[in-house]
Amino acid sequence: MAVFEIIITDITCYGTLYCVAGWEHRRRQMIRPEPPTASNTSEGSRFWNEHHVGPGRPFSIGNIIRFDASPPPNDFPFPHATEDCLVNLSRPIDIVGNLAFSQIARAVAGGISSSLEAAFDGGLVRVASGKAYVAGGHFGRSLGAIEIAPSRLQLYVDTYGDKQRLRCRIGIGNNLYDLSVPADAARTRWKAAGIDVLQNDAKGSTRIHVRVGLSRPFGEHPCYAQVNGLYFL
Repeated sequence: MAVFEIIITDITCYGTLYCVAGWEHRRRQMIRPEPPTASNTSEGSRFWNEHHVGPGRPFSIGNIIRFDASPPPNDFPFPHATEDCLVNLSRPIDIVGNLAFSQIARAVAGGISSSLEAAFDGGLVRVASGKAYVAGGHFGRSLGAIEIAPSRLQLYVDTYGDKQRLRCRIGIGNNLYDLSVPADAARTRWKAAGIDVLQNDAKGSTRIHVRVGLSRPFGEHPCYAQVNGLYFL
């Protein structure tokens, strides 16, 4: 068991459940706290519900929290096992501070990478469609960040059957990436105000801090790159 103190940087939404992550400034790495009952055989066990996530609760963007946690079980696969830990809920999760978006971006500067490939330690594969993934089992990071100019981001809505999903295209160098956006704040803004308002938020910024992560592998599918957060600075 060890003590962690992290700045909550990433909250992603999957129906009524949430995945959270943050920057551990003393260890200078990202950490993904998971419930103590998390199991590799039950995907739902690895997420948090609304009792722990959101304003006034420990897992809220910008909160600095302190908690006890243990390393992941040996059967937790990489790359996610790089950041996974199991929170000890018999002890309190203490909120010891809170940062605004601009303060977060400065505080986590040590975790910003020059490219998506660098963010995932060279394991990223980009296909012709612009989607990108890391193979399950890759020994590297599953969480990171990049910073881009507003002109390099295009947000759009993808319709698949009767479902609408938020996605974005990001230009980095000569490459264009097409990524899903499960970031909770961006999804909430889009659903409340529409895609044009969210895109205008981006255009009105001077730079965009993009939190990136990997989905967990599902069946034969690899770990797809996704956007875990958008900070318009």
